[in-house]
Amino acid sequence: MTARGPKDDEERFKALLALMQGRGRSIADVIEELTGEVPSEDTVEAVKNRLQMAQDSGEHVDILAVVQAMNDLASQWA
Repeated sequence: MTARGPKDDEERFKALLALMQGRGRSIADVIEELTGEVPSEDTVEAVKNRLQMAQDSGEHVDILAVVQAMNDLASQWA
């Protein structure tokens, strides 16, 4: 699953409208759906930071790849 910022004002409006109608999901929920495990607060924070960096630069983010990289790093330190 990848994420990106809205490409124009219309897309931004549609996203905000969906959130206001309760159709949004938390980052933790998305990570849990992708991995089948409840993510740690550190993992959620890392994904949030990566999403913000991507939004600033206009690039796409592969959320699962970010989570896997965090898990790999944690395994190396264990």
